[in-house]
Amino acid sequence: MLLQPIVNLVAILSKKGLKRAIISPGSRNAPLTIALARHPDIQTFSISDERSAAFIAMGMAQSSKEAVAICCTSGSAAYNYAPAVAEAFFLEIPLIVLTADRPKEWIHQHDGQTIYQTDIFGKHVKKSFEIGADYSHPDAIWHIERTVNQAVNLANTFPKGPVHINIPLREPFYPLENEVVEFDRNVRIIERTKTEAILSTEVWAELLQKIEQYDNILIAGGQDDYQPELSEVLAKIQAEFQIPVLGDIISNLSFEAISKHDTFLPKADAELAPELLITFGKSFISKSFKTYLRKHKAIEHWHLSLNEHLIDTFQSLTQVLAVEPLYFFKKMLEELDFRQFKNGDEEERDGEYLNTWQKAETKANVYIENFFSESFHQVSLNEFYAIKQIMDALCPNSQLHLANSMSVRYANYLTVSANKKIEVFANRGTSGIDGCVSTALGAALTTDKLVYLLVGDLAFFYDRNALWNRYVPDNLRIILLNNHGGGIFRMIDGPSKQAELNDYFETVQSYKADTTAQEANLEYFFVDNIEKLSASIEAFCSKEGKAKLIEIETNAVNNTEVFKKFKEGFVY
Repeated sequence: MLLQPIVNLVAILSKKGLKRAIISPGSRNAPLTIALARHPDIQTFSISDERSAAFIAMGMAQSSKEAVAICCTSGSAAYNYAPAVAEAFFLEIPLIVLTADRPKEWIHQHDGQTIYQTDIFGKHVKKSFEIGADYSHPDAIWHIERTVNQAVNLANTFPKGPVHINIPLREPFYPLENEVVEFDRNVRIIERTKTEAILSTEVWAELLQKIEQYDNILIAGGQDDYQPELSEVLAKIQAEFQIPVLGDIISNLSFEAISKHDTFLPKADAELAPELLITFGKSFISKSFKTYLRKHKAIEHWHLSLNEHLIDTFQSLTQVLAVEPLYFFKKMLEELDFRQFKNGDEEERDGEYLNTWQKAETKANVYIENFFSESFHQVSLNEFYAIKQIMDALCPNSQLHLANSMSVRYANYLTVSANKKIEVFANRGTSGIDGCVSTALGAALTTDKLVYLLVGDLAFFYDRNALWNRYVPDNLRIILLNNHGGGIFRMIDGPSKQAELNDYFETVQSYKADTTAQEANLEYFFVDNIEKLSASIEAFCSKEGKAKLIEIETNAVNNTEVFKKFKEGFVY
């Protein structure tokens, strides 16, 4: 075949573990499309909208913990990948971005679909690569093999992330009729040895001395994967050594960690302030938590991260420990256990600090349950109440995807039961509303679990092209909160007091999702009162039947009043 090196490029991807690729139709990328589609070990999907395609791939990679390729034609198609590529970069999700291109001499020559694609994603990829447009010379073939190996190795090296390979292609693009595409079994594979970062005995001695020095130690987890083993270790540290562990809903801590901090921290004084703060994971949703720790700064703040960027979220960072959280906390638990065994009861920690946090947590739990009593909400349905009822009804061992804006914030106040073992995902890398539906759909295509998506109306309609394909899986469940506008802007002091609120911040719209659901062949539930909600929840949340969408229509003004009452009503 004329473009055999491109066929071999795909063979290398497969041999390095690539199992899935999302292709957006085009002509310039035809050689890549044909090679990906005909490879026996790569599952391919055709998604026309490149923006949605990239988010679907990101959802697949996030859920499967495996790199996924995306492939598009030349021109503006590549730019449509940008939002998902940026999100994947900050969430540290591996994507292999393959963009077909015109040869360099044809750029800016009034020829079709030509833009400057070299380094098009800037700093939002781990690295950009480009191969030459001519493949006949042995050095060119060597360059392609080396480039693809390096790109995949880099995407899968911690911190993982997207890599970009720009591929100029000359015509002809297509094999002859009945021409067999053969994949070279002897393509060269270059592996990168994985290493494990550890801390020296001397460093551990210093850290343990400081842990024993401080009475008020807080461990806090940012956004992270669902890791039962890590949760088990942290649960033991909290129980045995009286060190509170806190996490947002996206921290995926599957034990009774501190999780209702959004409710009580705005009313708390300095008694919860840590002397030593140990953090891991990525971003925190809770503005209350970030504000509290920036006001009451820890004496020392250790952050566990292999990321080269110095991230100082709480403006108190004193030390970056370049190790995996599981390694650190397992070693910390072992060392503390040994020291306690060696020294006896005299080394047991005072539990007053943990007790203070747990008292606040218990009070918040009681307050939340009382607030959502049926008697309080008989007047009219509001979205906060609706979310509480649905989150309580989610099936165990499922996934919950949270769209940005109010959806993720509501969920963070309520959290999910640790006993249900629900994995929680959210696009908090850039925290945009674009791609939330696509990400959840991509995840649903990689798992047998039920995948729930909690999404507001603007985020849903902005990304409904996620449903414009033939792959919508039966295990997808979409919870659509339709208040006919960007309700969050009524809840923020700044825009809520402006004359432009309705037209330029809230962006009032009159759409409903019934037509979209019908076109995408989703089972559709419409809810606009408490009785309908109660009657629909069980059928919607169940594993039976095809993909489902429940549209919960509420009044934005009423939602704001209820949420304001909730936040103001808690007494610390």
